Amino acid sequence: MESSAGTLQSRQELREHYGGHSWEGGFPSRCHMELPRRQLAGKRVLDVGCRRGKGVYKLSELVGPSGFVVGLDWDADAVEAARAGIPGALERSGLTVCNMAFCKGFPEDLASAGIGPRSVDVAYLNASLALFADPPRALAECLRALVPGGVLVGEGVVAVPGTSRSSARTAVVEAARALGNAVQAAPMRPAFEALLAAAGFDDIVITEGSPVSPDAGRTAWESVPVVPGDDATYRLVALEARKPR
Repeated sequence: MESSAGTLQSRQELREHYGGHSWEGGFPSRCHMELPRRQLAGKRVLDVGCRRGKGVYKLSELVGPSGFVVGLDWDADAVEAARAGIPGALERSGLTVCNMAFCKGFPEDLASAGIGPRSVDVAYLNASLALFADPPRALAECLRALVPGGVLVGEGVVAVPGTSRSSARTAVVEAARALGNAVQAAPMRPAFEALLAAAGFDDIVITEGSPVSPDAGRTAWESVPVVPGDDATYRLVALEARKPR
C-alpha cells in the first residue's frame, strides 16, 4: 500500500494503534459483503476485523452445521456485542447448533488469539485492511492461519489517482489512516496486488465493482469525515487470493 504502519513488533504498539481510534464511521464504509462463488458448506472460516458480528452471522448460515466461523476483533465491546447477538442469529438462520464464536485479538497477532497455523479454510476481510496497524503483517498472519490451498476473500476499495503528485496521494493516505476513513486510505490496484503477492498469496483475482464515495458511511443516509483536497476516485473491489499448496 502507499502507506503502511511499518513493522509493529510489540502488542503494546498494536493496543495503542487500535485503541486510539473509534472507527465507527468510515471504517467499513458502505461496503456490501462479498463472498466467493464456491460452496462454503462445511468450511472453517475466520472473519478478521468482524466488528459486531454481522458478517459472521451471515457466514454461519453459509457454512451450515458442519462448518464453523470465528470472528476476531480488537475491540472488547464489539466482541461482547457480537456474542450477545448469537442467539438471535441462530434463531433467524434456523440452525439448531452454534457454529460460531468470537474472540478478541489483533489482525497482526492471530496466534495470541488462539488462531493456529493451517486451521481455517477461508480468511475473510471486509473493507478493513487499509486501516490495520501493519497490513503486510496482517496478511502474513492470514496466510499462516490458512490451510494449504485455502483462500483469502473479501471486499475492499482501490484508489484511482487524480492529477495530484504522488506525494500528495501519500499525504492523503496517511491522513485517512489517522482519521479512520477506509476509502481514502485505500491503495491503488497495482499496490494492492503487490501487497498480496509479497505476503505469499497467488492466484490473485481483484474484480472491480461500483464507485464509492469517500464520505459514504455504513448506511445510505450517513456521511463520515473526509480528508480535504483529495482528487482521487474510488471503486469497490472483490478480492480472492489463494495460499499455495
